[in-house]
Amino acid sequence: MQIQLMKQFCGCARYVYNRTLSLERSIYKKDNKHSFKYAEAANRLPDWKKKNPFLKDCNAQVLQQSLKDLERAYKNFFGKRANFPKYKKKVPT
Repeated sequence: MQIQLMKQFCGCARYVYNRTLSLERSIYKKDNKHSFKYAEAANRLPDWKKKNPFLKDCNAQVLQQSLKDLERAYKNFFGKRANFPKYKKKVPT
């Protein structure tokens, strides 16, 4: 039971991370002065939860942490400490 719940949380976090990364990339292509802002991304979560009911089953802190992880990835990229953020893949079990 707990293993299944953990996998579900990981999947939800991966979904939010990848969807946010995709959205941010498309916004940046249109406006190259755009920068990632955690608050803007976090404000999208309630709408995403309405459209994707499986996100409601996940703790909000898990989803928020995935956005913070993406924010850190962007900061490391622009600080020239890492490559551009990549999409998260499902880890085989």
